[in-house]
Amino acid sequence: MNRILISILGVIVVGVSLYYIAFSNGDEGATAELEVEELDLEENSEETAKSTKVELLNEEELDSIVEQPVAYQENQEKTVKEIIAKQHHYLNKLAGWGNADTLDYEALQNDQEWQKLKKDIEWLQESGFAESVVLIDMDNAKEFMHVASSGDSKSLLYLHRIFHDLDAEINDQEVDKIWNVTHAFGNQSEQDQLLSYLSNERNE
Repeated sequence: MNRILISILGVIVVGVSLYYIAFSNGDEGATAELEVEELDLEENSEETAKSTKVELLNEEELDSIVEQPVAYQENQEKTVKEIIAKQHHYLNKLAGWGNADTLDYEALQNDQEWQKLKKDIEWLQESGFAESVVLIDMDNAKEFMHVASSGDSKSLLYLHRIFHDLDAEINDQEVDKIWNVTHAFGNQSEQDQLLSYLSNERNE
């Protein structure tokens, strides 16, 4: 009888031991899996945060570039400044002191200096200035030159004022007056007036 009881107790003890071992292993496995999942989540969160931070930095860098009044392409600053000064001088002769109203615009089309101005504006757009606000002024200068070629004296005056203001700001040139028409250095009201005139000329 005692042997039977001992055998039964032995079976129970072995069964309980096996159950405990199996249950413990299951908990350890589940705990390990949970720890791995939590680690993956932490790593993913860190990577997402880093990625977001990089994107924000890139956007800030881009904004700062675009908001720069003037930037030059590599090794072109000296040439750009020389062109601005030279073409301001040319436009002074062409449009200053009332000359814009008496200019022979038909003859202007074949003028070598006028053609050189056109090429210089294109060069400034493509090879002189880097990405910055002044490129808007070069776009406007190109448009005003096109309209002025048809005989519009006001467009010639605006073209002159763009180079006048840029020469004053970029080359620290002493001038009697700043017209404030450039996007790089001017003010909103003068810019709006300039663009309004240009828009009207485009639509005519």
